[in-house]
Amino acid sequence: MHVDDPRLTAITAATRQAYDENAAQYARATDKLEYFPGIEEELERFRTMVPSGRVLDLGCGAGRDTRHLISGGRDVVSGDLSSELLKITGREAGTKLVQLDLLALPFRDGAFAGVWASGSLLHVPSTAHPQALNEIYRVLSDGGATAISLRDGEAEGWRLGERMNSKRWFTLRHPDQVAQEMESTGFTSVSWAYCGRRNWFIVEAIKTCGPTHRDEGPAGSA
Repeated sequence: MHVDDPRLTAITAATRQAYDENAAQYARATDKLEYFPGIEEELERFRTMVPSGRVLDLGCGAGRDTRHLISGGRDVVSGDLSSELLKITGREAGTKLVQLDLLALPFRDGAFAGVWASGSLLHVPSTAHPQALNEIYRVLSDGGATAISLRDGEAEGWRLGERMNSKRWFTLRHPDQVAQEMESTGFTSVSWAYCGRRNWFIVEAIKTCGPTHRDEGPAGSA
């Protein structure tokens, strides 16, 4: 789906509505790191990967990961599609808040040293994932790092999740496919590992300095 495809627009609108209407329930169900085995270790690894500079918590939800990153000394911008979840994050974390669509991030090129995206692409159709990865790449500074977590599988469509009464769009991907798409986007040092949570994996990568993105090679290169 193209970013302007009416079907994608409808999925985005329905996702926003689901989180806005169930923000308090979702916050209660996801508030503690201990609810998600392995995520604290993933956050700490990400924190140490990222060079000095501002970090974007992309799809911050109710602010659980934002709070942890701030406690570790990072300067964090919290971004989410849901205005209601952002209100909760603001009360709990006191960070800069930005309502956004991850397919068209409202930031300048190279604005962040790191982008943390825990489950954010899970609610985006797989055909739009390359656009989301392009946007993450664009807003990262040279040498910046990203960590993106998703669920392993092939299913895609509307379903009820474990932590919300409303249906949401879920996209399951195989980690090798996501890693390949990230390399095609221009990321280097791409690696993935399964998480402590059932069927979840995390992909880490670096935006390397130099003209490695797509067709930006030196003149005369193949």
